[in-house]
Amino acid sequence: MAQSRTTEIVIPGYLRVSKIITWLMYFWVIFGIFTLILRVFLLAFSANMTAGFARFIMETSTDYMEPFRGLFIGRNIGDTGYLDVSALFAIIIYLFLAWSFHALINYVQYKIDLNRDEQERVQA
Repeated sequence: MAQSRTTEIVIPGYLRVSKIITWLMYFWVIFGIFTLILRVFLLAFSANMTAGFARFIMETSTDYMEPFRGLFIGRNIGDTGYLDVSALFAIIIYLFLAWSFHALINYVQYKIDLNRDEQERVQA
């Protein structure tokens, strides 16, 4: 009777934790980009800032705007619209940050796959 060896492949905890943390940061940045895009849109089209949704977007995007506040002077669009150039710049920076997190996720996944392959090779 042939006996097969089955050994569980163990992925190091630090790789799992780092991947989870990176995913959480990635989602945080994507949410920030989304709120900043909505902020630019609402300001450009003169949304009523006392409306609940507009107030929520403005308050939420304020935290993401903090490092970029006052970096550029906003521009008027037409009679009532406003182009928040600092928010546009923040969107670009956060897109680069999201791309970096995406690359980091891929790198950690590569390390996990490499570790798994090495363990499978040792077991064989």
